[in-house]
Amino acid sequence: MMLGRTAERALIDGLLTGARAGRSDALVLTGEPGIGKTTLVGYAIEQATGMQVLSARGYEDESEIPFAGLADLLRPVLGVLDELPAPQAAALRSALALGPPVAGDRFTVCAATVGILAAAAEATPLLIVVDDLQWLDASSREAVLFAGRRLHADGIALLLATREPADAAGLPSRHVALTGLSVEDVDELCRTTLAVAPAGTGARLHAATAGNPLGVIELCRERPETIDQEVTAPFVAPGSRIERALRGRLDQLDDDTRRALVLAAAAVGGDTATLLVAARARGLQLRDFAPAEKQDLITIDDRRIEFRHPLLRSVVYHGAAMDDRCAAHSALAAALADVPGDAAADARAWHLAAATLAPDEQVAAELEHAALRASRRAGYVAAARAFGQAARLSRGPERARRLLRAARCWQLAGHNDQVLPLLDEALPLTADPGRRALIQHMSAYVRMWRERPDGVLPFLVRSAAAVQEVDPARAALMYSDACIPYFMVGDIERLQAVVRRGYELAGRVGGVARLVAAVALAGGRALAGDREAATTLLRDCHAELMAADPVVRAQDLCHAALTWIWLEHYDRAGELIGRVVAAARSAGALGVLPQALGIESELHFRVGRWHDARVSAAESLRLASETRQANLYGLFFAGRLDAVQGRADDCRRRVERTMAVAERLGVACMALYTGHELGLLALSRGDTGEAITRLEAVRELPVVAHIHEPAVVPWVYDLVEAYIRDGRVDDARELLDRPEPAGQWAGAAAARCGALLAAPEEMDEAFRTALRAPGCALMPFERARTQLCYGERLRRARRRADARGLLQEALETFTRLGAQPWAERARTELRATGSAVGRPADALPQLTPQELQVALVVARGATNHEAAATLFLSQKTIEYHLSNIYRKTHIRSRAQLAGIAVAAQG
Repeated sequence: MMLGRTAERALIDGLLTGARAGRSDALVLTGEPGIGKTTLVGYAIEQATGMQVLSARGYEDESEIPFAGLADLLRPVLGVLDELPAPQAAALRSALALGPPVAGDRFTVCAATVGILAAAAEATPLLIVVDDLQWLDASSREAVLFAGRRLHADGIALLLATREPADAAGLPSRHVALTGLSVEDVDELCRTTLAVAPAGTGARLHAATAGNPLGVIELCRERPETIDQEVTAPFVAPGSRIERALRGRLDQLDDDTRRALVLAAAAVGGDTATLLVAARARGLQLRDFAPAEKQDLITIDDRRIEFRHPLLRSVVYHGAAMDDRCAAHSALAAALADVPGDAAADARAWHLAAATLAPDEQVAAELEHAALRASRRAGYVAAARAFGQAARLSRGPERARRLLRAARCWQLAGHNDQVLPLLDEALPLTADPGRRALIQHMSAYVRMWRERPDGVLPFLVRSAAAVQEVDPARAALMYSDACIPYFMVGDIERLQAVVRRGYELAGRVGGVARLVAAVALAGGRALAGDREAATTLLRDCHAELMAADPVVRAQDLCHAALTWIWLEHYDRAGELIGRVVAAARSAGALGVLPQALGIESELHFRVGRWHDARVSAAESLRLASETRQANLYGLFFAGRLDAVQGRADDCRRRVERTMAVAERLGVACMALYTGHELGLLALSRGDTGEAITRLEAVRELPVVAHIHEPAVVPWVYDLVEAYIRDGRVDDARELLDRPEPAGQWAGAAAARCGALLAAPEEMDEAFRTALRAPGCALMPFERARTQLCYGERLRRARRRADARGLLQEALETFTRLGAQPWAERARTELRATGSAVGRPADALPQLTPQELQVALVVARGATNHEAAATLFLSQKTIEYHLSNIYRKTHIRSRAQLAGIAVAAQG
């Protein structure tokens, strides 16, 4: 019988009802031990009629075994594994030890988890329950939470029970914090637990336990005859009181049963057969567990011996003497010695470690083997912990080597906070020059992303200098890495010198170091305005970049693509970034995608594929959030689109968030980006005064004096246009009076500004020259802006007929791009010419970024199955979004959708 919890049961009922109706949702129950989370999980399972239930439970001792929880959860639905894309199926088989090891991005398993759950839900609605989420191994927890964020219309109910809301952070669901039962419910619980409950017993127990159900039950069982006498007892913290009650019940057991319980506590999550083998080695039998079973302390079946509540296990284990705990773990390790499979080998290694208090190379080696197995399956958290524990049991050079491996695995797992202490410990333990260089490189790289760049740069450069004689390739890589923090702080001059040093070193050793250094130096030369040198460097290594593994060398391909964008070689940029995005999608390498998608968004923006740009930016931000990556440039790319497409509030929110993070991290260069973004927003809205204020602030930034390539951030010509529109012609001429820009974007913008300043008799030729500029042909937005400016001047010169064609073409381009403020300006000018202007249907801008992404993927010919695999969603979610797309756009077929998408791209 369940007392109270009416509201919580109603939420669970609603969750199940929604799943049966084809909707997906999640509910997270949080609260202290004994508060009733497991009882509510049981209620959900009982009510899940007509649904398939998938369940898993976290066990403290299994938290080091990668994907142990996910294996339990997915075991009933592995029959649909072959329906997944091949890379995802292979990664999931590897993770669950069902196939050969497949190393790679740890998020591939997350994508596969979404796919297998969605495939299983095709047949029947699912209830997925995970109890004690806080103890689920990190790899499984990551996969479950990732899936929870991506299930929308699949008929899947996700119910998680955990101690703290932070255990399910990032899951967009209802979090219900369970509180104690009411006094009335406690009173009823007392009457069901005690043969006789004296008056006032419920109130006193409520005061002593804050209504914790387990606390009430255990205090009733502890000393029921004294409850009536404890009216004046002082308040005791519920945890302490409950644990004392539990210890009192354990004290009533005989010695053999207590020893048996210690063994069961050490083997939590282990199977019954192995536990009984270990018990016999300790001189115990199944009958020694019987008294605890009769007292309802444990449950026994042919699969597991489990404690009725995790707190019971904790009291048993931590209340035992160290000698008893070590003996229990030793017996369990021996029992697992002949059990086949990686899971048994991993468990054996951890039992041996728990039984070993002094350095032991044999045990350390077993843990290292477990770590290697975990890393081959992308279980990097488990691998890091195993390597770390192996290091603790090691002496001499082996300790340093294992600390380094642990640090690398933490880095691959995305937990850089765990890396630096291990590296700092490892460095003084090794005299090997190569290993010391690697440690210093890793330390500098991690500090680069965790600390303020102005503080880490001296360390990075000193570390490179310290190793350049013994390991010039390593030093070259470190000098090349320095280009990122130097750009962050806006110190472009030192950036040039350091990456040049790295390039010279790399020239002596060749290989990967030369490739990385060439890309870094090309970026530096592009920032310095040396287009010829940058182009030569990138052209010389383009074939090598195209032949490289796009996931392994993703950062280099991304940096090269961004530099090609600055140099306005958009085809080359597209070749590189397209390889990274396609390979990462195919492999499910979600950790690679945020940076690549951000750069892809920039490329799409420049060539006029703004709907694609919005989709790429939105997915970049979503994946960065899900994979815990900083993504300041992704925020800028998304915010700039908000500015020119008329989402002013979204733009300001992104700027505010960008600057808050940038100021905290010391990324000074972001003020250049956000300042231009806000200036462009003001210019889009016709607020020239605000645009001038924002862009003049950009002009004064120290970094601006050192960036000599205007195509990096073309703020100059927006400020010139704002000056002209504000009547400050002399200021505009002064700013425009500089050497003719080499780039196509800058050239087109400069030509437009020059035409705006031209005398009436020179206006036509100036604007025609501007419209013939290569940048106008390449960039639709620049061409439409120039047409708008020309049409405005023609209309003011009373040449209305000449203005109409230009303004109409500009309006069509702005509408296709979704540039609503600019379209409205063109529309207003057209009306002023006497032209009747309708408001053409523009279907795509009203879609959400997720709907827009689905629309574009499907419009280009993808089936629902292919779209789901590409976007790491389920087919039902694709169908759900398509339904919304058709409703919002008033179209009825894929052919019509394809037509709209083609028109949107011009």
